[in-house]
Amino acid sequence: MRHTAPLVLALLACAAALAAEPPVFHVSPAGNDAWSGTLAEPNADGTDGPFAGLVRARDALRAAGLENGGMVYVHAGVYHLTEPLQLGPEDSGRVGRPVVWQSWPGETVRLVGGKPVTGFTPHGGEILKADVSGLKLPKQTVRQLFFNSQRQIPARWPNKGGDDMPGGQWAFVAASVEDARSSRFVVNTDRPAAWKSLEGAEVSIWPNYNWWQTIAPVKGFDAAAKTVELAAELPYTIEPGRRFFFQNILEELDTPGEWWLDEAANTLYFWPPAPLGDGEVILPAAENLVRMEGAAHLAWMGFTMEATLGDAVTVSNGDAVLVARSVVRNTGAYGVSILDGTGCRVAGCDIYATGRGGVVLRGGDRKTLTPAGHMAENNHIHHFGDIYQTYETAVNISGVGNRIAHNLIHDAPHIGILLNGNDHIIEYNDIHHVCLEGSDNGAFYMGRDWTQRGNILRFNKIHDIYGFGLAGLAAGEDGKFHYESPHQAWGVYLDDCSSGTLIQANIFYRVPLCGVMIGGGRDNTVDNNIFVDCVPALHIDDRWDAYCWDLMQERLEAMNYREPPYSKRYPELLKMGDDPRKPANNAFTHNVVAYTRDDYRGLSTAKPGSGTAVAYNLSPFDPDSTEINRNILFHPAPPKVHARSYKKDDGETLEWADWQKKGFDKDSLLVDPAFFKPEEDNYLLKDGSPVFKLGFKDIPDYRIGLHNDEFRVSWPPPAPERRGDGAHREWSVTP
Repeated sequence: MRHTAPLVLALLACAAALAAEPPVFHVSPAGNDAWSGTLAEPNADGTDGPFAGLVRARDALRAAGLENGGMVYVHAGVYHLTEPLQLGPEDSGRVGRPVVWQSWPGETVRLVGGKPVTGFTPHGGEILKADVSGLKLPKQTVRQLFFNSQRQIPARWPNKGGDDMPGGQWAFVAASVEDARSSRFVVNTDRPAAWKSLEGAEVSIWPNYNWWQTIAPVKGFDAAAKTVELAAELPYTIEPGRRFFFQNILEELDTPGEWWLDEAANTLYFWPPAPLGDGEVILPAAENLVRMEGAAHLAWMGFTMEATLGDAVTVSNGDAVLVARSVVRNTGAYGVSILDGTGCRVAGCDIYATGRGGVVLRGGDRKTLTPAGHMAENNHIHHFGDIYQTYETAVNISGVGNRIAHNLIHDAPHIGILLNGNDHIIEYNDIHHVCLEGSDNGAFYMGRDWTQRGNILRFNKIHDIYGFGLAGLAAGEDGKFHYESPHQAWGVYLDDCSSGTLIQANIFYRVPLCGVMIGGGRDNTVDNNIFVDCVPALHIDDRWDAYCWDLMQERLEAMNYREPPYSKRYPELLKMGDDPRKPANNAFTHNVVAYTRDDYRGLSTAKPGSGTAVAYNLSPFDPDSTEINRNILFHPAPPKVHARSYKKDDGETLEWADWQKKGFDKDSLLVDPAFFKPEEDNYLLKDGSPVFKLGFKDIPDYRIGLHNDEFRVSWPPPAPERRGDGAHREWSVTP
């Protein structure tokens, strides 16, 4: 942990200057809740010293009064919590007089959401067992065990290792069951017949489209028909060739790191990957470590927080709450959730190995367009989505007027940032190697609401986004299913008519299947960006007449868009006319589009020879209202454009000169943009670059990503690594 005594002094300076000294208490593993808590360590005769517990310190602050703010220093050690520390209005500071909870400078404080499992005895072979009846475990399915602060694997089949396919080793659905819709499927194994009980058994499955994964209880197994029956129907049919594995089965506990909990007998079975003396074994018992409800002007800093059933920290209806300079890992859900309230921040944290995602930012009133002003900034969020893989993101932002800035986001199975709402700012983030296990997704994603407008994506770096999925929904002629990467993953994905978004001054590279995907939306502006090896750089299409259209109309009417504030803030909503499906009024201007190869078509697959590379794929677009001009394009061969007009059957792939004859890119140039060091992924532009003649403004690349300040928990960040170039890979599987 970094030293932050200057920060603490700054936070309390106003309180000290304006009033009496704020109360200061200490907590230590060497403490005693019967002591005063005012000493950092026990005195010589052992009659006074720090408190032992966080709850005791909270109660002491309340008793002392917080008119002048307050401070709790937590000293080095491990604190095992089976219930969250609850903080509310009575634990709040005031403007200029905050209440600060933080680790003692230079010391490591671990808050762990459960007590260690001890008393292991041999069970058989390498497997140990232990009684856990005294751990106050919740009455719910337990999917997590940690050893030496590493997530262990619920006993499963197939085992996780042994394959280079994304996500590890999988089994595959052999056939659908026509009359069962989404609750039964056929497998090419009889292993479930050997299991003594299906109690607690689950299947983790990508049942149909490669954009959705879930975990479902197993209800039964028909050995004769090799048919698995789930406890409930899934929202999608279960199709042949789709990935799955079984988990939570004692008979499949056959490799180091696997475990199984007999909940009825309160017995844990575990094959440790290393000697037990190397670390604690933890079964989480606490839903959260810290739960703030209605707290204000409160800072929580400098902790390592881990092993929770849900989020590590939740802040509900808070005002000016800061969660900073902390390591958050091994949670069952998100790291930190900000739920409503105003002006809360998650800053400088390292968040990883979470069951779902990193940070939730929710706040602001969409009906009145009142902003919340929440921020997630300068966080390193990576390797998340350990349990639930889809739509669980590094930052999930919703509401109005929140900000995501200067974060480093990487290594995740699905989306990087998921947005709902209005007037959010996403800036200075570095996002790479997300979308590793899913398809029809993007580093940034939003969709299915015309009224979610005013959002700005600027000064971000988005790169190495490849995606993974089935090359065809059915088996090939060889009877096998063919998975591939890259597959249907895009840099910015404005799905299902997302509209009114500004995408400006971002750098995209090695996003081989599409830089910006506009899926039927209107009034979007893509301006002053750099695209390198993004084929195409831009895609525009329209969307269907059915399925979600009633929902779109309901959401439109729900915002009362014909009246203020929507009619004034977003007057474009009043201009959709009789055909809101038309992808109208989109713009692509002042962009740099550069390619180093011409051997794939893009959009869906990077398989060589699959088509002709195009700079734009407009299928369809509205030529009467779309502006595409003043761009720089650089390509080994003359660039091409695929274009089809809205509601017309005139689709064609155009040579560049023919595209210009249609009135587009008339002022654009086909020249080398003069990147500074492209071989090092440095796409700053040299002085005198021709792009500046067309009105391009330099992008402050040096400001993108993490920066070193008093809130950063670790420094320096990991050095950038290049993992492949997006070349096509394929896996052929037989169910």
